[in-house]
Amino acid sequence: MKSIAKLRLISILLFLSVVFAMLPACMTLGERKPVATLLFSNGNEIQIRLYYNKAPNTVKNFIDLANSGFYDGTPVHRIEEYFIIQMGKSADSPDSSNAGFTIKGEFPNNKYGKNDLPLERGAVAMARVVGTAGEEKDYYNSASTQFFIMLTNKPNLDGDYAVFGKVIRGMDFVDKISKMDVDQNKEPRDEIYVVSIRVDTFGKDYGKPDRIPANDES
Repeated sequence: MKSIAKLRLISILLFLSVVFAMLPACMTLGERKPVATLLFSNGNEIQIRLYYNKAPNTVKNFIDLANSGFYDGTPVHRIEEYFIIQMGKSADSPDSSNAGFTIKGEFPNNKYGKNDLPLERGAVAMARVVGTAGEEKDYYNSASTQFFIMLTNKPNLDGDYAVFGKVIRGMDFVDKISKMDVDQNKEPRDEIYVVSIRVDTFGKDYGKPDRIPANDES
């Protein structure tokens, strides 16, 4: 009987040691990533999970813009079927590529190695100015407020844009937007706009982003 009791005790101790060893990993896995909810003018919603661990300043910038109401009322202004839909123009300067500031591009070809997220279907990335051959790197830090959602995989563009999120709900609606009729500028003929974007941070304060003033030549 004593040997049975001893075996039971050893089994319990082994079980407890395994549980305690797994606790740190469980706590890490349990950390909730921020989730953005985008409400559109036709009543549809999509949700995007944000990856702060991959593109921290990009996520900070997006959270700050979204939760301040910056994106409220801004249109989906570019649609390329089988490629992307794009939104996020400044309401104050819709013809400008930035809203008075830019942010550094958090992607590998800009010497930022932490972000290995691919430009795959459902990925969300910052739009930026695209230069011609030989001067492309001059525009790596030109992202500001505009972002796009990928409609397909584009591995040839991996490493050139700051991917910071992924659509986790509503991709069928994104596909419907991609089918809208567009003009020669790839703008939808029938207006569709963002009513609001709000990010649930689950109680965590991500702080303010680092931004480069538009008149900063450095």
